[in-house]
Amino acid sequence: MKNIKQIISVMALGTVLISVVSCKNETKKAVPQQEEEVEVVHSNPEFKDANVEETFKNYMHLKDALVKSDNAEAKNGAKMMAETTIDESLKALAVKISEENDIKIQRELFSDLTTALKPVIAGNIVSGEIYEQHCPMALKGGANWFAVEKQINNPYYGDKMLHCGLVQETLK
Repeated sequence: MKNIKQIISVMALGTVLISVVSCKNETKKAVPQQEEEVEVVHSNPEFKDANVEETFKNYMHLKDALVKSDNAEAKNGAKMMAETTIDESLKALAVKISEENDIKIQRELFSDLTTALKPVIAGNIVSGEIYEQHCPMALKGGANWFAVEKQINNPYYGDKMLHCGLVQETLK
């Protein structure tokens, strides 16, 4: 009986020691993570046609709204684009985006809009650069968009995968 009491006492003491050691309330200092500062250089493309320039500015407004996953602002950007463009295919796509409430569908239509916009801007740019960027994961097969900076800000995923993509081509 005496041995059992000693064993229980040793076990109880061991349990207390383990508890004290493992539950030490040490204050751990968080090591601040430094984000790498990336200098974002914006190109200011100029176009032969003032209408194309305005259309492109409104396209950028729409793209930036999709990057922020702001479907209401995307509707506004698309509406402005529909009002400024004289290209009927661009106008039709922009109107569809401006009438759509589902951001997923807005993004699908944005891909078609980007495809239709490329020959319009490529034939009119006189200075500056426009970066055609590509996300291989967007819309089951990849999708493109235009930007005035090399830094990737993905309009197809917003903050879920903000920097997913690469510069595919530079229009000059």
